[in-house]
Amino acid sequence: MSNTKKILFGVLGLIVVGVVWYYYRWRQEDFMPPTENVVTINFDRNKPIFLRAKIWGVSGNHEEIVLSESNEPVADKTRDYIFYTSDVYYKTEDNGTITLYAPGSSISEPVNKFSNVIVKVKSLKSTDEMKDYEVNYQKYGLKKISVYK
Repeated sequence: MSNTKKILFGVLGLIVVGVVWYYYRWRQEDFMPPTENVVTINFDRNKPIFLRAKIWGVSGNHEEIVLSESNEPVADKTRDYIFYTSDVYYKTEDNGTITLYAPGSSISEPVNKFSNVIVKVKSLKSTDEMKDYEVNYQKYGLKKISVYK
């Protein structure tokens, strides 16, 4: 067997070992566990709703904030409001209404709307508007949920 074939088999062997090692070590959930922040919102006459902010991934580049009637860890696009952003601003009202402010490009509204809560989603359209809410959300009477605790 020539030296070229030996080198080729050696490189292929290292690649196979590397792929197997990556799959069994790096792809495990506990290598970099997701960070989650949950807010439970209770209205007097309704069952609670949940606002969950989650960040995950090896480089922490997957961000998701979910408004849901269930406390399930995985979002359901047919019944949950999903925001693919790091921060969402919100306010609740006594009449069972929650208003959320998020970048327009990050919003995914469900097909099936909530039955017991009125949800209003306000789209932040420009960078200046997003920056204004980031700095002044408390002045506007809003709360913030973030993927960063």
